[in-house]
Amino acid sequence: MQGAFAAVAIGAVSIGVVMGLTREPALPRLDAPGIQIGGDGVTVSVDGPQWKVLRFGTVVPATTRWSDLVPARVKIDETHASRVGAPLAGRITQVFVDLGQPVKMGDPLFTVASPDIAGLRAEREKSLVDVEVARGTLERVKAMVATHAVAAREEIEADQAYRQASLSLRLAQNKLAALQISSRADNEVTVVSPRDGIVVEKNLLPGQQVSGGSTLVDVADLSQIWIVAELFEADAVGIHVGTRAKISSPSMPDLALESQVDIVSSVVDPTRHTIPVRVRLDNAKGLLRPNIFAQMRFAVEPPPGSGEVTASSLVSDGAKQYVYVQTDRGHLIRREVVAGAVREGKMPILSGLAPGQIVVEEGAILLENQVTISR
Repeated sequence: MQGAFAAVAIGAVSIGVVMGLTREPALPRLDAPGIQIGGDGVTVSVDGPQWKVLRFGTVVPATTRWSDLVPARVKIDETHASRVGAPLAGRITQVFVDLGQPVKMGDPLFTVASPDIAGLRAEREKSLVDVEVARGTLERVKAMVATHAVAAREEIEADQAYRQASLSLRLAQNKLAALQISSRADNEVTVVSPRDGIVVEKNLLPGQQVSGGSTLVDVADLSQIWIVAELFEADAVGIHVGTRAKISSPSMPDLALESQVDIVSSVVDPTRHTIPVRVRLDNAKGLLRPNIFAQMRFAVEPPPGSGEVTASSLVSDGAKQYVYVQTDRGHLIRREVVAGAVREGKMPILSGLAPGQIVVEEGAILLENQVTISR
């Protein structure tokens, strides 16, 4: 019991001591000498040392500028390319071309031995027999109709049967003609090139089993090619169909070509978060080969009404970007802006500023630190 009374007594004394304490008032915000902070506004004494550190500049209208070099690749123009496959399932018996080899339309690419060819031949032979039978029947019925031995309706039906048999024969012959049956063997199909071009892809070997319709050879006309660059989303702003582009290649120091953007993809790559941008080029001399590493610059046009400042004008809190705009001599406003990519020390301001306004070009980081400390 005595211990309990002692604990109660000690607690009462502690409460009395705590109640007797008073909280010190909050320290007032201290502005640096010569600087006053008020909300997003900063007033700098024109006679103070801070004013002498600041350098001002005028926001100028943003102009078209060439972007930094971006990596790109030479690709085949798919509108001038053909993918060739096996028309029937079977086994590759011969391959006539190599990767990178030029071919002409009609040149043999490979030969496939297929048991399905026997079925196509049998279909054609049966159609030949059906046509002969239908022709004989039609002639006989015509003679009987002429002597009034049978009704005229019988001639109409015989003529329809003959026409159907002729149609089946033409279809069977067209199937074999499309396969281009070789004279070496009755069960082989020789596949030929559908265009003039270069063999840019080859996925077959002699003895290989293939399925019908599988792509085995790609033939492309390389007189026109694509240059494709993968741009990050922010770098693609201002690039559209018709934007001028300059093309170069580290492996070809003398290469300097200029063209226009042909396509800006409407789909962003979900893994790399890049946007394919494509340029079409004439390549009559064949200097540019598929998969060569290239580089491109784009003449990026800013949005209408946007301005441009030096890169040192911008400050950031990690989430947003700001500039300090002078409204009156010595009075500055911290303004949020949306900026583009830095090029040659200049930065386009897409929104938040207008040409003609005066901003702090040097010393903005000092003002930002003072605003941060004062909050």
